[in-house]
Amino acid sequence: MKDIFEVSGLLENINNLFNSNLYLKDIYIRGEITDLREAASSGHKYFQIKDEKSLLKCVFFKFLQKSSDIFNDGDFVLIHGEIEVYQPRGDLTLRVRSMTKEGLGDISVEIQALRKTLESEGLFDQSRKRFLPKFPKSISVVTSPNSSAWEDIKKTISDRYPLVNINLVATIMQGKNCEDDVIRSINYANQVGTDDIILISRGGGSEEDLMPFNLEKIPRAIFSSNIPVITGIGHEDDFTTSDMVADVRGLTPTSAAQLVVPDVKQLKEYLKRMSTDINRNLEFYIENKLPLLLNFNSSVNNSFEKNIINYFQAIDNYETNLIKNLTNNILNKISKFERIKNSIEIYNIKEMAKKGFSMIENTNMQIIKSVSDVELKEEIKILMSDGILNSIINKKIKE
Repeated sequence: MKDIFEVSGLLENINNLFNSNLYLKDIYIRGEITDLREAASSGHKYFQIKDEKSLLKCVFFKFLQKSSDIFNDGDFVLIHGEIEVYQPRGDLTLRVRSMTKEGLGDISVEIQALRKTLESEGLFDQSRKRFLPKFPKSISVVTSPNSSAWEDIKKTISDRYPLVNINLVATIMQGKNCEDDVIRSINYANQVGTDDIILISRGGGSEEDLMPFNLEKIPRAIFSSNIPVITGIGHEDDFTTSDMVADVRGLTPTSAAQLVVPDVKQLKEYLKRMSTDINRNLEFYIENKLPLLLNFNSSVNNSFEKNIINYFQAIDNYETNLIKNLTNNILNKISKFERIKNSIEIYNIKEMAKKGFSMIENTNMQIIKSVSDVELKEEIKILMSDGILNSIINKKIKE
């Protein structure tokens, strides 16, 4: 007998099919607005878009609209959005992310054509995408040094996993030079080759601001990278061609930062739970083995006393070795936990400063590791345990 669906179950299955389709989740469509209305309480716009043959229902939520989004029935528009089924009524609906009067149409058509080309070449294939290292030692962050995205990423990574080294690759993330500069930064990180992950990120913006990440050059540079790439471009609804090529996509800069490193606090909790489980299993094993041994002792014949004694000795030796091995395992986990804890404390710059060490940065907040990193007359900051010293380089002596 064939499967029989409930109405809601059928519509849910159709929605799942739509959600798994790459193009229906990120589609551009043009047509003429008709039956436009705006909900008085929410400000959401409801309308239909049509061509000579068909009509499609659309919804444009208030929080996605701009002050310049003024449309009327009869306007010919280009819409960027995703297809879904509105389950309560079974309506096929286009959920609008952005909408412009026709004029940007040629660019959008080019983006769709580019995506089809890149997909045919295998740039979107999940099978070729790489996993990110679970415990990276060093990360390249390709972003603007003066952006809120950089501040969010730096804080999130430092809070979650202070053992990792964060290398900022200062990059222009907007405007006519953005495309070439992002490619330069990706290539630079690959040439240096010391980082485990490249994180490309910028905050939200208009479609024009994000356009370099929808064109061909940056996605191809991401594809050619020898180092795994994660993107955190714009807001959750901003889905660029670069995101589609990257090994991993973060919905926002902060989300991407959370994906690249583990949380030390969670690691500590995991070790604690594992130690508790080992102790509980050990106690359970001993409690359950003792009655078995006593029952066996009472059921055997006295003539086999010697064999029984030998058997008990073997059991005792087995239990002793088991307890010893489990104890060593627990001690090893505790030792590993202490090493992680000590490493965190060692990398705490304030603790190091109290011991006489300090950290030196240039005005771009880049850590100075060598005399070659500074120039004469360059201003530097010396971070102490209780404040900051500003200084200027008057002489360089390299040993």
